[in-house]
Amino acid sequence: ARGRHSCSGKYKKAHVQLQEAIPRDLVHRLNRLPIVEAGTERRICVDDAHGSPEQECPRWIAGFCRGRNLRFTHSCWCKHKDRPTEKAIYRLVEVDLWGAKGTEIMDKFMQSTPFHDGGHPYVVAIHAVQNDTLAKLHEEYRAYLRNKNKEEPSVRELYHGTNNKIVDVLFKHGLQPPSDVQASDRCPVSGGKGLCTSLCNNDCKHCVERHYWDKCHMFGLGIYLADLSQKSHRYCSQPELLPNGRRRFRMVLCSVLGRALEVAGHLKYKEAMHDVCNVRAVGDELKDMIEPHCCSVPSKHAVEGADLLAVKGLGGAVRPGYSVVNSEYIAYHPYQCLPKYQITYEV
Repeated sequence: ARGRHSCSGKYKKAHVQLQEAIPRDLVHRLNRLPIVEAGTERRICVDDAHGSPEQECPRWIAGFCRGRNLRFTHSCWCKHKDRPTEKAIYRLVEVDLWGAKGTEIMDKFMQSTPFHDGGHPYVVAIHAVQNDTLAKLHEEYRAYLRNKNKEEPSVRELYHGTNNKIVDVLFKHGLQPPSDVQASDRCPVSGGKGLCTSLCNNDCKHCVERHYWDKCHMFGLGIYLADLSQKSHRYCSQPELLPNGRRRFRMVLCSVLGRALEVAGHLKYKEAMHDVCNVRAVGDELKDMIEPHCCSVPSKHAVEGADLLAVKGLGGAVRPGYSVVNSEYIAYHPYQCLPKYQITYEV
């Protein structure tokens, strides 16, 4: 690597991408040599950003490492702890459709109907999702954001539409940011569910093929949410097929934490943001990804202070495939989003 680079930012860790790989012995020497900062001599840790199997994961934030299920983008090959939800148990508690809470949820759900496919949904059941482990992790993530941003985190109630064959996985482990590998039909965990990305970590022996853009994940490999049920219905798949020809879907209503970075504009090319795995990953590159609409591109400072993306719907100014009609939110941490209710409806 040539030249000298001074790295500074809001957080303690600096990431530098070198044009050429440096030898291992030089990495070891850099860890032993002192660095002088503001007249004070100290040592710093220099390592490969992807880690190694014998290394304790330094990217474990609030019980989760984003690189654990990534092979090709921002992968992490460190030694990881078991997921804190491995022994989690959840239960669904029926909510009276005509009670105060049931009516509130149902009225809001119906406000954006009929759906894009012309369907008029009929809500048949609402269940509260109770998972004490996930609720505790959600509160720990709230405390993490409170400490990071020095303010009480914003809270939103948002819808999440997903493959209905994996809803039980979400209620046990939380909403999962997608992997960057395809789900293999040979995989006992991810296969046979109609998934385009794997549910597995990056050590799966079956799910090894890279997932490429295919009219999906427009704004990154994140958890997609919306404030309109009509929007989230687009992402619901694999419904139960009923004898009368109707389809029975399940949608999740979530509590979502964090400061949102609003992005209003069109992708410069269709796959521009497909591989983005967290908000900070866009950094200075957002201007190369987005053509702003009636605004400027958010600054790097704004990006560093954000916890999720809020992509503004452009209505009639939309460019199909490059921007969206209705707004959507993208989160990148499973415990940022707490499943609160399951809404079962027929179309």
